[in-house]
Amino acid sequence: MRRTTLPVIAVGVLLLGAGVLSAWGVHGLHRRSSDILSQNVSSIRAAEEFETVAHELRYRLKRFLGTGNQRHLEEISGLLPRGTRRLDRAQRRATTPRERELVEDIRRGYEDFVATFDRVAVADAPEQPELAGHLADEVIPNDILAYTKQYIELNEEQLADSTERNQATANQLMFGLLLLGTCGGVAGLLAGLAIARRVNRIIVRLSLPLRHTAGKLGKVVGPVAVSADPGFDDLESVLQTISERVSTVVERLQENQREILRAEQLAAVGQLAAGLAHELRNPLTSVKTILQLADAPEELTGRDLDVLKQEMTRLEEAVQTFLDFARPPRPDKRPVDLDELLTETVELVRRRAEQNRIDLDYRPAEQPIVAVADATQVRQVVLNLLLNALDAVSSGGAVRLESGIDSERAVPHRRRRRRGWAAVRVADTGKGLPDGLADRIFEPFMSTKESGTGLGLSICKRIVEAHGGEITAADGPDGGAVFTFRLPLEPPQPPPLSPEVHHAEALDCR
Repeated sequence: MRRTTLPVIAVGVLLLGAGVLSAWGVHGLHRRSSDILSQNVSSIRAAEEFETVAHELRYRLKRFLGTGNQRHLEEISGLLPRGTRRLDRAQRRATTPRERELVEDIRRGYEDFVATFDRVAVADAPEQPELAGHLADEVIPNDILAYTKQYIELNEEQLADSTERNQATANQLMFGLLLLGTCGGVAGLLAGLAIARRVNRIIVRLSLPLRHTAGKLGKVVGPVAVSADPGFDDLESVLQTISERVSTVVERLQENQREILRAEQLAAVGQLAAGLAHELRNPLTSVKTILQLADAPEELTGRDLDVLKQEMTRLEEAVQTFLDFARPPRPDKRPVDLDELLTETVELVRRRAEQNRIDLDYRPAEQPIVAVADATQVRQVVLNLLLNALDAVSSGGAVRLESGIDSERAVPHRRRRRRGWAAVRVADTGKGLPDGLADRIFEPFMSTKESGTGLGLSICKRIVEAHGGEITAADGPDGGAVFTFRLPLEPPQPPPLSPEVHHAEALDCR
C-alpha cells in the first residue's frame, strides 16, 4: 500500500504546490498591475488637470490682450494657486526619473510664468501688453504645455507597456495552468491505473492462497467455491465463508483436544491401576501365603508375623505413594532457612550412608539462603534425591549435596526472568542416567529399580514446579548423575498445570 500511495501523494503534493504558486503568482501580478495602472492613471489625470489650468491661463491672457480688461488678470491671479496644487499632485505621482525630470521642467516654467505675471498684473505698466503676449505665446506653450504633454505621453506609454506585459504574463499563466491541468489529469489517470493494477495484483495474489485454503477446508468441512477471477465482493464472500468454516474446524479441534485429554486421563488411570496392581501383588502374595497357615496356628512363627507386618507396611507405603502422586498437597509457602533444612535432611540419611560405606558430603552456600517454600515438601524432594543417589552408588562411592544462589535465570515454563534463585544440587559417583531414558527420567512409573514404583522423581518434579521452580537431571562431568532443582527467593506466580496435574484432577473427579 505504501508503494502505491506514496507516489500518488508525491504527485498530488507537487501539483498542489504548483497550483498554489501559480495562484500566488496571479495574485501578485494582479496586484502589481493594479498598482501600476492606478499610478499611471492618477499621473495622467493630475497632468491633464494641470494642463487644463494652463490653457485657462492662456485663454485669460488672450482675452486681456484683446479687450484690455483688468478683470481677466484678476481671474488669472485666482487660477494660479489651483495650478500650483495640480502641479504638486502631478509631482507626487511621478515615480520614474524621467517623470520627475519632466515635472521639474514644468515647475520651472510655471514659476517663470508666476514671476513674470506679477509684473503684468501691475496696472498701467508700459511693458504690460508685451509681457502678457510673451507669457501667452512663449512661456505657456513652450515652457509649460510642451513638457506637460510629454509627461502625459510618457505615462500613456508606460500604461500601454504595462498592459502589454500583463497580457503576455496572462497568456503565459493561461498556458501554464492549461499545462498544469493537463499534467494533473494525466498524472491522476496514471496514478489511478497504477492503483488499479496494484489492487488487481493483490486480488490475484490473495486468490491463490484462498483457493489453496478453500481446497484444504473442502476436504474437512465441505467445498468452498472460489471464482476464477474474483473481485472485491467475491473476496468478501469467500473470506466470510472461510471464516465460518475455520470456526467449525476450530470447534472440531477443541472437541478432539477434549477427547485426547480424556483419553490421556483414561490412559493415566490405566497406568496408575497397572502400577498399583503390580506393587500390591507381591505383598499380597506373601500375606496370602502366611494367612493360609492360619488353619494350623502352631505352624506360625514369629518370623512369619514379622514378614506379615513388613508386607502390610509395604502395602501402606505403596498406597500412600500413589495417593501422593494422584493428589499432591498444596504447598504452604513460608520463608525457610535452606541451610538448616538441608542439614537436617542429611542427618536423616547419614547413618545409612555410613552403613554402606558411602561418603556423604554437604557443602552449604557461603551466605544464608532464605527461600519461600513448603519446608516439608522441599525436605521430601531432597530426601528422595539423596536416597536415589545412595542407591545408585556402590560401596566406597560418594554423594555430594550443594546449595547456592543463581543470580539470574529463566525457568522454561516461566515467561519472564526472575532475579534470585535458590539452587540445590545432588551429585553422585554412580553409573549416571540410564541410557535412552535421560529425557524420560521424570515421567511417572519410569524406574530402573526392581522394587521401585517410578513415582518418586515425578512427585519431586511436581512439588518443585508447584513452587514455581524447575528440576533437571544430567550426567556429571566426571561420571555419575547430577540432579539440580531451583526455588525462587520471592513468592512466584502459580505455574501452568502439567499433564500429570490434569491426570490427578481426573482421578479426583473419579
